[in-house]
Amino acid sequence: MSEHNHDEEQHELEKIRLKKMKALMDAQNQQNQIRERVHSITEKVVYVLRAVLAPDAFSYLEKIKTNEPMVYQAIYNELISPDVVMNIDYLIAIINRQGGIPRRIPLDAIIHLERKIKGIKGKIQVKKGDGKMMDLGSYLTK
Repeated sequence: MSEHNHDEEQHELEKIRLKKMKALMDAQNQQNQIRERVHSITEKVVYVLRAVLAPDAFSYLEKIKTNEPMVYQAIYNELISPDVVMNIDYLIAIINRQGGIPRRIPLDAIIHLERKIKGIKGKIQVKKGDGKMMDLGSYLTK
């Protein structure tokens, strides 16, 4: 009788092991699917950015991505809203159907976003009569 109980216990243990193994494999498969979906969305967003940005603006943004990831992320958040991500396939279909975008976002817009994020304010320099440079605000107050 104890032999029979021992076999049943082994059988139950094996069932539990298989159940845990299946749960682990399911979790791993789910993580892989999420990773693939995120990778796919990232590729689609890059495709849309490449389509809507002027070539020099896109390359400048890529340079920011490698040199200043935090600034890039802030610019990315300005350019790509959650609505864009939700409708990415629709946007790609429109871009492909129209053969591109008629007016692309220029480099100036990306530089403007970069300066805004970094908190850089523009300065207008004025040359005084003696050849010295000073900012316009100071020049006008004198």
